[in-house]
Amino acid sequence: MGETKSVAHIFEEYMKIQGVRKLDGRRKDNSNTYLIDGKSTDWNRVECYYHKDSEEFAEEDLLIVLRKKAGSYLIIARKGARAFEVDYGGIKHYDEKLLKEIMEDHKELFDALVA
Repeated sequence: MGETKSVAHIFEEYMKIQGVRKLDGRRKDNSNTYLIDGKSTDWNRVECYYHKDSEEFAEEDLLIVLRKKAGSYLIIARKGARAFEVDYGGIKHYDEKLLKEIMEDHKELFDALVA
């Protein structure tokens, strides 16, 4: 995976291809939406959320967090459960079954991220 802006761009393009709308607080129903936050940290860290059936915190179908400076790390999660976490010290958490499930559900996204 590349830099934070690259990850955000790939994630956004994947969501658009899937027909997922960007989160909009003015809409009453944001249950099939995505959100990308990187500007708040000047792109030092990017958080990419995909809410499929819920708008609730920690109920996202997919969460990808990448930080590039001051403690680099990558987190991949679903519904509040971490499937994979790695930082400068190595792998911190690995749930093979959950990671495989996430990667199969979003194969095109992960193919693009590792290309």
